[in-house]
Amino acid sequence: MVTVTLRSTVIKRCPYRDETDTGELVIVLDGDAPELHDLAAQADDLCAEPITHEQFTERLAAILPAGARITTNWTTGPWDVQVEATGAIPR
Repeated sequence: MVTVTLRSTVIKRCPYRDETDTGELVIVLDGDAPELHDLAAQADDLCAEPITHEQFTERLAAILPAGARITTNWTTGPWDVQVEATGAIPR
């Protein structure tokens, strides 16, 4: 069994203030990774709209294979925020 870990910096629109949130996206999959350019485009689409950290993580997890683990880490004001979810699409 192969485990694949994907990491990317994420910059998205904050839904509460006129500012951007910067974070790190980490995806861990057992088995083959999805097509990476397509996955990046879908993440970029989410970043273009004002979206909470939780919504971003959940919506990205919804397009990943079942069992994929996704973690996002954000710095917002005085807080370091970590959000975790698992993929939803059956293989």
